[in-house]
Order: sequence, then C-alpha cells, then structure tokens
Amino acid sequence: MKIAITGHTKGIGKALYDNLSQQHEVEGYSRSNGFDISNNIDIIVRASKKSDVFINNAFHGMAQMTLLNKFWDLWKYDETKTIVNISSLSKYPGLSGNENGYSALKAALSHQAFLLMFSNKERKCRIINVNPGYVDTEMTAHIDQNINMLTPEECAGPIAYAINQPQHIEIGELSIWRPF
Repeated sequence: MKIAITGHTKGIGKALYDNLSQQHEVEGYSRSNGFDISNNIDIIVRASKKSDVFINNAFHGMAQMTLLNKFWDLWKYDETKTIVNISSLSKYPGLSGNENGYSALKAALSHQAFLLMFSNKERKCRIINVNPGYVDTEMTAHIDQNINMLTPEECAGPIAYAINQPQHIEIGELSIWRPF
C-alpha cells in the first residue's frame, strides 16, 4: 500500500510515518522537506493522488479542510482509497480550553468529513476521522504536565490498525485518549 502523510517529521505524524513505513511505502510532506500545507496544497495533492491512503495530519488553519475536499473530489468513487483526518477530542465542548480557533477548526474538519461520507450513497472511498486526546508533543508543551498524556506512538498503533483493515471495513471515527 502506498501512503502519503502531511506533517510527518514531528509528533503523531512522525510516529505514524515510522509505524507505517515498516510495512508500506510512505511519502511524507512537511515544512522540513519543502511542503508547507499553508501554500503547497495543490503540489501535495498532485504528488499524493496516486497513493492509496492520504493521512491529513498537518494543521494550519483551513488547510486540512481544503485537503479533505480536494482528495474527496479525486477519490470519492474509488473503493481502493482511504482518507485519514487527524482531528482532536478538543472538538467537543468542554474538552478544550483552547480559544484560538483550533477546536472549532477540528470540529469543522470532522463535520465536513461526515457530511461527505453520508451525503453520497454512491461513494466508495473510506474516511477515518481520528480524535486524539492530549498527546505529548511540541503543541502541548504549554499544558499542565499533570495531565495523563498519550505518546505519539500510542496514537500511531490504533490509527495504523484502522488503516490496515480490509477496504470493506470503515472505522468512521476513532477516539484515543488516556483517562483524564
């Protein structure tokens, strides 16, 4: 299986890249190798469209939503394709003190994915929405360290499991967290 992933050099993206590279051909697109999703969306889509799986991991404003919509337009009738959106449990009210729009953008991403999945009865492409809780990454360095955080590797295992399911099995939403 050929897999493309954005944000593959840090955090959950790196853990997924390392995990999935053991069994699959994985291509990574990150700022560190010249692919900033804030201004390289069309380049990433062209480079990744022949992949079997697109992992929509890197976060930058509405870029994840744009990538979801572009891959959906390309793949919606292809039963061999899977889109994986890395969202967040912070999309749920009360689970985030985040006030800079991150939670709202993650909620919008998940909502859009479900609209796409359920509004087209002819669609074939799988979409997996992943909602990690607190994960010990650079993004959470400012959070109270008494919170029981996941490691990126603990997130990667269940996500890889969902991706590796037979194509007729769709895990539409996967939430991963340690008890608070």
